[in-house]
Amino acid sequence: MLDAVDSTRLVKHNPLPTVLLDTASDSILAANPAAQAMFGAAALEGAFSNMLRSDHSWTCVFFDAVAHFGSYVDRKLVLAGQNREPLHLQSYGVQYARDRVLLSFLDLEEHNHRNRVADKDAHQKAGLSQWKNIYSFFQEVEAQNHLILEAAGEGIYGINAKGQATFVNRAAQEMLGWSSDDLVGRELHPIIHNKHLNGDHFPAHQCPIYASFRRDETMRVDDDVFWRKDGRPIMVEYVSTPIYDHDVLAGAVVIFRDVTERKENERKLREALAQVEEFRTKLEQENEYLLTEIRTARSHTGVVGVSSALKALNSQIDLAAQNDAHVLVSGPPGSGKSLTVSAIHEASRRHRRPLVRINCDETNRQHLEAELFGHRRGAFPGATRDETGKVLMAHNGTLHLDEIADLPKTVQAKLHDVLKTGYFQRLGESRQTPVSLSVVATTSRDLLTEVRAGRFRQDLYFALNVFSIRCERLCDRPEDIPYLAKHFLDRSTRRLRLPKTRLTRLNIDVLQQYSWPGNVRELENVIERAAILAQGGRLKFDFQLSESRADPRSDVVLTMEELRDLESKNLENALRRSKGKVSGERGAAAMLGVAPTTVYSKIKSLRIDPTRFKGTVANFGQPVARS
Repeated sequence: MLDAVDSTRLVKHNPLPTVLLDTASDSILAANPAAQAMFGAAALEGAFSNMLRSDHSWTCVFFDAVAHFGSYVDRKLVLAGQNREPLHLQSYGVQYARDRVLLSFLDLEEHNHRNRVADKDAHQKAGLSQWKNIYSFFQEVEAQNHLILEAAGEGIYGINAKGQATFVNRAAQEMLGWSSDDLVGRELHPIIHNKHLNGDHFPAHQCPIYASFRRDETMRVDDDVFWRKDGRPIMVEYVSTPIYDHDVLAGAVVIFRDVTERKENERKLREALAQVEEFRTKLEQENEYLLTEIRTARSHTGVVGVSSALKALNSQIDLAAQNDAHVLVSGPPGSGKSLTVSAIHEASRRHRRPLVRINCDETNRQHLEAELFGHRRGAFPGATRDETGKVLMAHNGTLHLDEIADLPKTVQAKLHDVLKTGYFQRLGESRQTPVSLSVVATTSRDLLTEVRAGRFRQDLYFALNVFSIRCERLCDRPEDIPYLAKHFLDRSTRRLRLPKTRLTRLNIDVLQQYSWPGNVRELENVIERAAILAQGGRLKFDFQLSESRADPRSDVVLTMEELRDLESKNLENALRRSKGKVSGERGAAAMLGVAPTTVYSKIKSLRIDPTRFKGTVANFGQPVARS
């Protein structure tokens, strides 16, 4: 960049008409004698725009190019001369301060006339004579504008119509590592522009610089590469402008700048932003599913048992886990559907990603849709911030749709589109987001019946029912009860830090004789309650209480006679199960939780003969209440 002293000296001693222009105030700060002779001293004292005869819009483009490249050459500026006649000039602009531009002018008509007279015979020659004339033209331009070219911060070089270098300024030599003697007179393309950054050959006929003087148009390129003398590439952006000699296209002037560091910083920034976005999405998913209790204490398999039904279930879980197909798990409430979902997820290749659960039994359709797909702030009343939906949280993981039969039909349609296309759309957002997930739906109802009744979409049913699993009732697999009971007892004592408690054979008999209308969930609750209430390491179960809570007739008032009959029947059941045995570990007294003397007293008062129960088979399914 030139300082004030250099610019004043350059204005004064430049052989071309030269002015120093303040673009902010549209005023001419200094002018040499040649400029005063060309335009007139009075014209130079006024605004520069008053001298213009060309289109003002193109003038703005010229000064923008000077500000952008630091220097610029143009043939389209037309200014009023000494006699107010329009002058067609070749204008050279150099930016040396924020709002100050050094302008040098070459009167093309006068220059062409002088050259036509001086070179009249030379231009009639061919071959070497023509080259010498064109080369002389570039030498003259370089000599007249030597200070401008050398002061420019951008690399500038000229080439003739054969692609041979005619001049190379200091900045270009420093950027390329070649001296002027190395390049002038030689074809530049094979030296500095012969291949792309990836090493592929760059033919000369595809070069935009060659196109500029062969098609007579200015070429601007912002993503290219030049090669230094030491073999290293530099990223460049350049402008190639055609040059004329006596109205004959003689070559081009190329102004370029090294943008290697900028391009590298942009690449690093893009990579860093992509990495940050990846980390942000991953953290968002992890935080969301932790906050909404996606992984709970039941996230381990918990599928315990030895029955044929359990073995079949385990086989189906293994098959479902090996594939990415969607799964439909059905079964009565409390039969272990959620545990089956967890087992499928943990055994699948997606186990390192979240298992996201959403309850479809939601009365507010909009709330359920927003929870499933997410929403943007302002998507609906009350949406005060952006929310990540469960679908995105389950990306590359597993989405558990609990009680899928309760999903509203409008949401069913959107869910089917997600499963079909692999894209979803947040509420209040037009952008489609790709998602990859495995869906496991659970239901306590017959989904096919729901389809026939028109309450569930048939296409969604077939999309979810690619792989079907049925969880059986607990009463249909009583052989699993001992294993499940021990599993729940061990887990409850560990979690609640309770004293060690063991299951007796009598406990197992009692558990196996109950009908378990609440299935596995009821068994877990009964075991946990018994573990809390256990005294002296002994477990006691109260199934009559469990059944009465589920019985709508539990508020019925019984007469004393009815109570006596009920007590008598209960004692008979206990004697029948103990095969007439009263005392001991598996006797009726232990079942009823009372002393043997109390049982003998009741037998006597109720007139029951215990000997008639010896050798009988226990009646499973009849509860035994405790006194």
